[in-house]
Amino acid sequence: MEGRPEGHGAGRAAVAAISAHRAGETPEAYESAAAAGTDYVEIDVRRTGDGELVAHHDDRARGLRLAQATYRDLCAAAGRAVPRLRDVLTAIAGRAAAQLDLKEAGCERAAVAMAADVLGPSGVVVTSRWPGSVAIVKREFAGVRAALSLGREWYQPAGVRDVFPLRRLRACGADWVAINHRLARLGVLDRCARHGFSAMVWTVNADPLMRRFLADPRVAVLITDRPTRAVQLRHAL
Repeated sequence: MEGRPEGHGAGRAAVAAISAHRAGETPEAYESAAAAGTDYVEIDVRRTGDGELVAHHDDRARGLRLAQATYRDLCAAAGRAVPRLRDVLTAIAGRAAAQLDLKEAGCERAAVAMAADVLGPSGVVVTSRWPGSVAIVKREFAGVRAALSLGREWYQPAGVRDVFPLRRLRACGADWVAINHRLARLGVLDRCARHGFSAMVWTVNADPLMRRFLADPRVAVLITDRPTRAVQLRHAL
């Protein structure tokens, strides 16, 4: 997989790896994203009230809370068959690695164990906004990389702590840091890199920014809604 680095503080290839963000609503859509030449496919992971791990971004579907719904009720509310995590993992196996973006705490063990079983530990990277989730992954799953996600509220007072994340990164044992592209440009990317943390930068869609971050040696993974275009730009680089 072109450009993919290995581990905390390790060197990396001349260009960043690419992760397809919110690749689709069916296993086939995720498979198509992987076939586009990306290194990772991002999978938003949640768990329904009856314990089913699913690929679903929001915590609701037409007002129905996933945590209180059965899988069948979720599909009825969404008006489609919501992809199960295992089906998505199987669809991308042999084509791309998985970026498991844990949308809620508490599903770390089940989700990562499933992904490592299907793709192997080296085929999984976990992103989470909760340091405790990152710590669980690093403590219990050898070979699985994990990144602490920063910048979801970068523009609000509560997001100020993300500007100075080094203590939390070290405490939870993160391999990488996953940074909102605006926050990255405020000096956080440089601050983390100077202390040995390569970055996953999200969500980068404009051509000039994709070129910039793809060529930046501090960036391990570029996360984008336009994976096909990102692959084209990487080839040009």
